[in-house]
Amino acid sequence: MTSNLNFVKALLAIALVALVGCGSGNNIPPDADGDGVEDALDWAPNDPTETADTDEDGIGDNGDTCPAVVNTEQTDTDGDGAGDACDDDQDGDELLNADDNCPLNANADQADSDVNGEGDACDPMPTTYAFINTYFSSEENSSVNYDDQTAEQVLISDMAYYMSSMLSDDGTKTEDAVKADLNFFVYGGDGEINKATLIGSYIADAANVSLKDADTYGDIAVDSSLYKKIAGGCGSGCGEVLALIDGEFFGWDLPDPEGNQIATPLLLVDDWIATQASLASDGGAVQVTDAEGVISSANVNTDAYGRNYGQLITNFLLGAVNFSQATNDYFITDFGSQLSTDDGGDSPNNFSSSEHAFDQAFGYYGAARDNLDYTDLEVQAENGREGWQYGYHDTDADGMIDLRGEYNFTYAKNCAELDAGSSAGPTPTDFSSEIMNSVIAARQIISNAANKATPDLSESENTKLQDHIKMASVVWEKCIAASAIHHVNGVIAGVGEYAGGAPSSLDNFEMVAKHWSDLKGLALSLQFSPVSPFRDSESSVNLDDLKTILQNIGDAPVLADGSQNGIATTGTAADAAYAYVGKLVFAREILQEAYGFSDANTLAW
Repeated sequence: MTSNLNFVKALLAIALVALVGCGSGNNIPPDADGDGVEDALDWAPNDPTETADTDEDGIGDNGDTCPAVVNTEQTDTDGDGAGDACDDDQDGDELLNADDNCPLNANADQADSDVNGEGDACDPMPTTYAFINTYFSSEENSSVNYDDQTAEQVLISDMAYYMSSMLSDDGTKTEDAVKADLNFFVYGGDGEINKATLIGSYIADAANVSLKDADTYGDIAVDSSLYKKIAGGCGSGCGEVLALIDGEFFGWDLPDPEGNQIATPLLLVDDWIATQASLASDGGAVQVTDAEGVISSANVNTDAYGRNYGQLITNFLLGAVNFSQATNDYFITDFGSQLSTDDGGDSPNNFSSSEHAFDQAFGYYGAARDNLDYTDLEVQAENGREGWQYGYHDTDADGMIDLRGEYNFTYAKNCAELDAGSSAGPTPTDFSSEIMNSVIAARQIISNAANKATPDLSESENTKLQDHIKMASVVWEKCIAASAIHHVNGVIAGVGEYAGGAPSSLDNFEMVAKHWSDLKGLALSLQFSPVSPFRDSESSVNLDDLKTILQNIGDAPVLADGSQNGIATTGTAADAAYAYVGKLVFAREILQEAYGFSDANTLAW
């Protein structure tokens, strides 16, 4: 009986187990990845990390940077986890895409140098002064041309070399002959300039350089001259009469040989040329007695009063022609009104009159078109990479150097020299880049306007254009002013070497003369820009301050014996020198304030 009872219990247990097992298989749906979502409802039944794809773009919601917006690329520019397709600030610069001129490039400053609606971060400015015009022709031809300005750069450079290295005081040339030689560079010799061969000996490594289409001045540009381009013009109705701001020229008090006040820059150049011609034709050099009693002959450019006419003429011409023409003529063009005219007559140009006007201003600055690719030392022809180290570079690899775009002339060299001179100090400058970036951005605006289906310069474009022009003009002037400070320091150092009422050496006398003459020519140049700090009503300085600078510099340096301009001192030579240094220091302080130069640079230049 007991065994039968046990058998029945066993059968019941087996039946119960079978019933339980059958019930589980019918009521619990499968979940292959064990993520709690049954396979039938799971978008990724074999992936425990994903269960749905709301936007049906093939990417699960948990791994989708925009789960509700189709975005198969999954781009997330700013890496914030929200994809660009659904991110209202795609680049993470805290500007909404709709308000951002580069929504995919972080640019909180929203810089747009050519105001074309695309920020510089995604539409960068070119780094070379190279532009095209397709309005006049469907072909993409260069619209850059400033041949005349290149020829004028060469005239000034050749004249400077002629005075410093080719003039002699041996009496073999008459005064009229020397004057004619010098006037040739200024007045052009009634067309003879076109056939005259360039000097060019000052070009670094000149013996190994082939110049492109530049055997004569006429090869560069026909009928080049300086006298018609100088501020104030060349007489009634001749040249740039209106380029003399308010009709005023100041800073040189000595009269001409007839006792007349010198009223224009050209008359001053004529006067200096006459004096230089006299020095180079009288058969004898100025005699200098140093502190040891040694008597030596000064160079042919320097007179007995410590004026070096080669330096005076060169620096002044650069200011009265180049700087004046750029800032007070071509830069003040009404660029919007000349975008569809080319002034080519029967020989149409590839550029508009507006483009050409701006190019001419750039040509007066004289930088290589790819100047930004040079180091400061390379621009100066001091040192650098092979093919760049002489201040020029064969950019188009044609085996020649084109002075029209592959060579750095004087102003570009001077700016680079100042930048290099401040580079090791606490407040390094970058005048070269500031000027180049400004002129390139300005020219890009003009190019954009000129290449429209209907050429037009909008109000916003013109406003930005004028900002760039002012920046280029003011920084260019800073280079001139900083160079003047360099020569103030040179004169002060030279005066400090005077000994017992005499120059310490011939070199001391000549170096004071050179530094002073550079200084005077540069300081006179500061009056030629309409946007100068000395003409800015919001500046802390004014024209009277510039006149004070020029007055303190004087029309000759104080010499070791205490005399100035041939007028003997009423006190001791040492007192006269000390007082003159004080005037120069004050002039330097005004320049520093006007242009915002640091103490470190002001003393180091």
